[in-house]
Amino acid sequence: MFLSLLLWPIALVLLLLSFTPGRWYKLWPFEIIGAGYLWFAAFTLILLVSLLLLRALPHRRKLIIVLALALGLYASFIGSWYVPRLRDARPGGVPLTVMTYNVNYQRWDTEAVTDLVRSHPVDVFGLVEPFKEQAAELRDNVQDLYPHYYRATGGGLSLFSRYPIAEATTENLGTRYHSLFAIVDVEGKPVRVVVAHPLAPVNLYNFVNRNEAMVALAKYGADQQITTVIMGDFNLTSWSIYFRDFIRHSGLRSVNLGHGINPTWFYNGVRRSLYPSEQLMQFLKIPIDHIFVSQNVSVDAVITPSSGVSDHRPVISKLRMM
Repeated sequence: MFLSLLLWPIALVLLLLSFTPGRWYKLWPFEIIGAGYLWFAAFTLILLVSLLLLRALPHRRKLIIVLALALGLYASFIGSWYVPRLRDARPGGVPLTVMTYNVNYQRWDTEAVTDLVRSHPVDVFGLVEPFKEQAAELRDNVQDLYPHYYRATGGGLSLFSRYPIAEATTENLGTRYHSLFAIVDVEGKPVRVVVAHPLAPVNLYNFVNRNEAMVALAKYGADQQITTVIMGDFNLTSWSIYFRDFIRHSGLRSVNLGHGINPTWFYNGVRRSLYPSEQLMQFLKIPIDHIFVSQNVSVDAVITPSSGVSDHRPVISKLRMM
């Protein structure tokens, strides 16, 4: 009886958390708890299998139904990211490979970041978090590959490009976060590139401001008349209701759709000693670094290489612009 009374609230909470469109996910506590979505899915599976084996438990059948429903919701959401999209099978188009990488300025190592950038050549990449001096050091090391460069005047953002940067500005779109806005000339085709970094919603103030930044970026994306790429560290998981809102209002798509969830944080690629506060975070493995593209873009591949000295993995996407 005691075990049954204990399992029922657990099962109901797991069912509640499995439904990502639920309005409760608009609340800050659920946004924080929701970071463990993949772990909740795994725990639901373990609990369901255990109940199937534990035949003597009273009211076992009803519990199994609740957990099976929750597991179905977890599986349908997670699985949807792995279903190939027909639009990505379209032939032709102008190829463009882009990357976003939060380098974590506290862990910066010029040689290590240079090696990572050279090991994974792309056409355009946005660097998140480096100090101006750190980005300048990298520029000196990779200028032969990326002759075109823009450093945002706020937000700790830098853009490196093989192709000419026709124009570039730093704007906050009426929010407290600065983002980098540029137009890159890719073989005569103008491409709007945005690099952004809303802060992590570790408190209610940051949560509200991050959401305001996402609304502003979504409106900006929806207003563009040319091929658009918005990328960066959004501190927003793929199952967040605010992620869903951004996709709906911007008209853009995540490159991960059809190519997997691709977690980007937290990683320890160089096996350094972790602080006590990082010991738990290393188990999260959540996707918070994203690349969003216009609907006229086909996605051939998404790669998340080793994080190097950072705690974030880069996101690299091979695109074709129709």
